[in-house]
Amino acid sequence: MARNYKELQAKMNPADVAENRQRVSEELQRMALDELRNAKQLTQADLAELLNVPQSSISRIEQRTDMYLSTLRNYVQAMGGVLQIQAVFPEGGAIVINRFGDYEDQPYMVVVRTEKNDAFQLQARPFHHQGGNMLSTRSVKWSAIVKAMKALHLAESEILTIRNSLRKKQEVVIGGRAGQKIFQIPDLVAAGFEPVAAV
Repeated sequence: MARNYKELQAKMNPADVAENRQRVSEELQRMALDELRNAKQLTQADLAELLNVPQSSISRIEQRTDMYLSTLRNYVQAMGGVLQIQAVFPEGGAIVINRFGDYEDQPYMVVVRTEKNDAFQLQARPFHHQGGNMLSTRSVKWSAIVKAMKALHLAESEILTIRNSLRKKQEVVIGGRAGQKIFQIPDLVAAGFEPVAAV
């Protein structure tokens, strides 16, 4: 006769229950990409659509043992997460690495630009105008820009105001002159910004 797991667990030694929970927690921390995607209840087709790539690309990403950080970052972002890199040392402690060449932990202001052929782009510029590189999204349709602005936690009313302002001018600063909003790298990366190649 089958027995209920909760009945079995109730009879277990509390130390064994705690050890079991710890092992489950550790196992969840070591998920492969496909396991993580499954845990988020997403299919390869779902991710391919979110990333605008063929499904075969998702399959290749999940089978690779070595890839660009930008590829992994985009994969994690498509699931709603933010990629963080840590250095863990044997003597204890972990350090979050927040600077990778083009990405530097500093404040940015964001502008929305009208591009050719009914396309739009978000650009992030260093707030202090010293050092740091400009970041931007790809030139995309308005619906994709709205998703990116929502990822930056902008309210519907603010997005509507920006859209109306873009009918009169080519570029609008998010927050306007009276109160420019400041954004940090994790929010920008989560919204799909990438480094702009130096000209």
